Amino acid sequence: MSTDQNKTIARRIVEEGWTKHNPVILDQLFSNDALLHDPQNPTVAKGPQGAKSTLATYLRAFPDMKISIEREIVDGDYVVQHLLATGTNTGEFNGVPATGKKINVTGVVTSKIKDGKVIEAWSLFDSLGLLQQLGVVPAAQGTSTRERELVGAR
Repeated sequence: MSTDQNKTIARRIVEEGWTKHNPVILDQLFSNDALLHDPQNPTVAKGPQGAKSTLATYLRAFPDMKISIEREIVDGDYVVQHLLATGTNTGEFNGVPATGKKINVTGVVTSKIKDGKVIEAWSLFDSLGLLQQLGVVPAAQGTSTRERELVGAR
């Protein structure tokens, strides 16, 4: 597949799956045995079921969640996306009751695509920043509470 086709597939995961909250699209975009690497969710299942399970976890906690693609780099079979996730915590998240707080968290997802489907993906989001914004972990002294700005991202 071309790099443009690979970019389109990765964008559809973010835009249709995560931002439009459509788990069904993940069945089309992940191979059945896709390996999903996520240190925040190390026991996630393979393939579309694993991707849908992760999406469901976050949508329960942040039902208004939106993810925007801030930067994107494509190199052959690999698509790297710098993402910004926003939402309001109105549901339980990993054992923590809803806080009602808004979050603004950055992350990076690298997807390897073959024959039109993701066959492996690596996901890294700012877990500490998320927990600090929810008030679960105290912010370090002197930490700014201003909204994050991605320098040069737009």
